[in-house]
Amino acid sequence: MKHPFCIYFIIFWVSCGLGGCLSSSPPSARSSCGFEQVWDTAIASLEGNQLKSADKANGRIETAWLEVPSQSRAGIMERDVNKERVKYIVEVQPNAATTAATVQQRREQWTPMGVRMREWRAIPGNASEEAGLAAQISRRLKEKGC
Repeated sequence: MKHPFCIYFIIFWVSCGLGGCLSSSPPSARSSCGFEQVWDTAIASLEGNQLKSADKANGRIETAWLEVPSQSRAGIMERDVNKERVKYIVEVQPNAATTAATVQQRREQWTPMGVRMREWRAIPGNASEEAGLAAQISRRLKEKGC
């Protein structure tokens, strides 16, 4: 074996591709508050969003889809005809000493152009908006003394 480094690099590269080593975990707000306080704070932080479901037994809150301004333009003329929508999923889970509220954003885009025109299709969520909601939950919990 002349180039063992190359073999290790290839193994690393393949494992990253299959395992998603570049993916990061969703943002969360951790608190010493109990489940009830974190749950209520997460619901309050989603004010202005219509809730689709709030399953307290499983610690899962999901908002309905909300249409937001599109971050992309359509076609060569860069027309402002695309649409985007978002919804949030917040999972509240108690651990040994803390309770965590993990935030995920689902985002979809609709465009009147292309092969999949007039269909909603998944696009990556906005990480800064996820982090912003987690920070808001955390801030509200700190205001409660947690």
